[in-house]
Amino acid sequence: MRPWKLTAIVLVLVSLSCEMCVAGELVRIHNLEEGIQKAKSAGKDLFILFTGNDWCHHCIMLDQKILQKQEFAEALSQDFVFVELVFNSEDTVEQKERNARLRKLQDHYLTPSVPTAVLADSDGKPYAFITGYEKGTEPQGYLKLISAAQIAKSKRDTLLTAAAQESGTTRACLLNDALESIASQLGTIDERGEEPLLHFYGDVVQEILDLTENQGKIANKYITLRRQRDAWITDHAVLEKLKTFQSSEDYAGGIRLITQALKTTKNPEVRWELELTREVYLEWDDQFEQALAHCQRLLAIENVPEDIRESLLDREAFNLVRLNRFDEALARFDRRLQTAGSDREKRQKILNWQVQLMLKRAPVEKSIEVCRRFQKATIRGTDDWKDATFFLALELRRAGRHREALELTNDFLQVERSPNLLLDAAESLIALKRHKEAAALIEEVQPQIQSLKDSHLKWEIEQYENLAERSQVLKKRMPQPDKSDSK
Repeated sequence: MRPWKLTAIVLVLVSLSCEMCVAGELVRIHNLEEGIQKAKSAGKDLFILFTGNDWCHHCIMLDQKILQKQEFAEALSQDFVFVELVFNSEDTVEQKERNARLRKLQDHYLTPSVPTAVLADSDGKPYAFITGYEKGTEPQGYLKLISAAQIAKSKRDTLLTAAAQESGTTRACLLNDALESIASQLGTIDERGEEPLLHFYGDVVQEILDLTENQGKIANKYITLRRQRDAWITDHAVLEKLKTFQSSEDYAGGIRLITQALKTTKNPEVRWELELTREVYLEWDDQFEQALAHCQRLLAIENVPEDIRESLLDREAFNLVRLNRFDEALARFDRRLQTAGSDREKRQKILNWQVQLMLKRAPVEKSIEVCRRFQKATIRGTDDWKDATFFLALELRRAGRHREALELTNDFLQVERSPNLLLDAAESLIALKRHKEAAALIEEVQPQIQSLKDSHLKWEIEQYENLAERSQVLKKRMPQPDKSDSK
């Protein structure tokens, strides 16, 4: 090959990569068909993200902590076209129609929750899912998940290529191995709401059954998988019916359906899901006394699964707080912390939930106490420490204890100099009549928030508006210069 031809090919490849990542930022395509066309022309896979980044906290965190980072954008763009499908909260006819179209794609791709990333080949066939955002996850950690999925996909493709050259049982074995290579990446029927192998690779499964004439170990595996899928759908049919009551906010009707369903439902997992749904419906219907009684009845049952027990203990505390029974809630938390012992991760989760429940609702001194307790249990600079310090300073300001709040906020500013923190410090400085220092911090905020003003993300635009408005409010609290002095 002539050198100029090789150079031209390299330039084309670099150009295609740059199209997907401009100045260290991901190019976000909001139409799946357009994304598929670009993936085919670029010889790349698809990273399809179902998100709600103007209302979903974990979606916002994923965007801030992962997607907006240059190292992630540049790495992802090497191998993927990024398609972002956003469920917006705007109450317009256009957005409602768009959300309806997205729900059909959501059903097809088996993504019942957001944020969920679907890793698919250029034909749009998935080979992996990454659901949610785990607090503290860094770009490198997320990229490792993607890398593991790519390895599984590469093995799938190699085995499918080998199978294409074979026939009979040899072909069936290779097809089975190809499906097994990605099965764990696709998740379970409980996670997806449908058996993903049968949903996305039903044609391959049917070919395996035809090649084996429905006989033998491999065939039996898929025959059993189909039976289990059918049984799961039957057991979970009532949960599908409940979605109608939820969308119409008819919680009383949903509770009646649950009561009837529990009389005939035998599957223990479905029974627990029904009971937990009843708990949530009672809370959403503001029936906190009934919700508390229901929760405590379930906690009294022997051998409650550990994850369900923890969830019920969270709900018990929530209802006690909503009923203003703060001392009882605190006593329950103390018992849970004793039970957690030296399990640091479990203790952090309990303390974090305690703070979230008490914040701005409990008497301020009680809230300060639990915030301080949470902060003491954290390591400086971690996400938990940031949360605890922010909440503690917030409650100290609510109590009018601005010197203590300012000391905490200044410590936080040594780690992260964000607009919100700068305005928090300015608020305390104004209360302490240190107006020149406050004015300097408010001015420091202004260039920081300008980039939010022109963002493509609704939540960032709203953040800009809130920060700009708060800046103006704080400025008005300070003594205004006498205009006559400037004459």
